[in-house]
Amino acid sequence: APALPPRGSAERGAMGRGEDDAGEDGSPKGGASPGGDAGEGGKKDIETEIRQILAKARGRLDGVRSVQEENATRLKTLQKGFKDLKRQQNHVTREQQQALGQLQGGLHG
Repeated sequence: APALPPRGSAERGAMGRGEDDAGEDGSPKGGASPGGDAGEGGKKDIETEIRQILAKARGRLDGVRSVQEENATRLKTLQKGFKDLKRQQNHVTREQQQALGQLQGGLHG
């Protein structure tokens, strides 16, 4: 069986990033200038902020995809393991039935 990384390691890496969506005072970063005139500079700030948020969201999505792929691999491994276990269990059941049949035959014979 392939060695798997410790549980939760990828989840922490993917979900623990980018918790700072707001400025230090709790308000969103960027925005209009203090004078109140949201001219070209204000639009650029908002556009930059949107780009940053999109980049952060893409990073989080990549992390989630990575966890999904890891979970799919683990699921396949488990499915194969259960299939093998069921096959072995059926084999042991047949052997037990044969042994019981032989023992019963010895008692009656």
